[in-house]
Amino acid sequence: MYDCMVDEAKLWLDEPPHRKRKLEAPPPPPPIVDYSLTTTFSDSDEEEIDPVEREKYRKQVVESGGFDVDFFPVYGSLYQSGSTPSTVLLSKVGLHTYNFDKGTYLQFRSVQKANEEYASFTTYYITVEAVDPFNDDSPVTFQTSVWDAATKSNESSRFITRVSRIKGTKEETSLWDHNAVDVFYKDDIAWLEDDALTGSDKLQYYEVKELDMRDNNEWLYLYAEVAMFSKWATDLSAYLPVKMNKVVVRTREDVESSMKLRSKNATFYMSFTACGGLECRGIIRRTTDGRPQHMSLQAICWIDN
Repeated sequence: MYDCMVDEAKLWLDEPPHRKRKLEAPPPPPPIVDYSLTTTFSDSDEEEIDPVEREKYRKQVVESGGFDVDFFPVYGSLYQSGSTPSTVLLSKVGLHTYNFDKGTYLQFRSVQKANEEYASFTTYYITVEAVDPFNDDSPVTFQTSVWDAATKSNESSRFITRVSRIKGTKEETSLWDHNAVDVFYKDDIAWLEDDALTGSDKLQYYEVKELDMRDNNEWLYLYAEVAMFSKWATDLSAYLPVKMNKVVVRTREDVESSMKLRSKNATFYMSFTACGGLECRGIIRRTTDGRPQHMSLQAICWIDN
């Protein structure tokens, strides 16, 4: 498990991760909550590690894939996180990945447990309580692993889902294959050109109709939340829900205009109003590597007032 994470992290080490930028002139923020946890890492020598403890920890990590671990020795890189703004948001991202792939509509209810592991960048292993609204809101225990990866294309955040499955299904996991992503989606993220909808590439664009936003595409509002989180990295409950003003999607996939929303590789340009009157613009670039359970969301946000 750890070797895989190190291999993935090496994909990004040629460029240091960007720091989350503070809002230049923020409105009164919600109450600050300290979500930090005390960790107990030490520099103990190998011979000082209790072999019984080491085996207990190793077995829990290997058998559960990092999800069902309740023993955290001082030398382990995995530690308990719990429900925080990050794990709540990434739970929704993982559910979106699953729904997008399976055509389902599972909805987030709460974080049951969450573990974090740091190997150059942070990977989250989150167990989620979800419900299926098309099956009498029956409860579903869901697992997602999301990698908070380095940023490389002018975005503020990049979240890569590596696991998105109903617990117990035993779907195999695999590394994210950066090389499998269309090179068209590897350039720097920038706002729409003035003539985007009328220029030579106009067939790549679609301005989303209001009906499309209501018709089982509520994940567009999640994308607005992801964009704002890339700017603030804090609890956003005081600024939700947002009012969506305009969404334009761009993709090179050869599909009918309204189906561009379902493109596996696409860029979404959004303008929206957050609670409190903040006028925002956000970009989400969605890409996949063709492997099950995988999705990458790159995000950036601007505040226009």
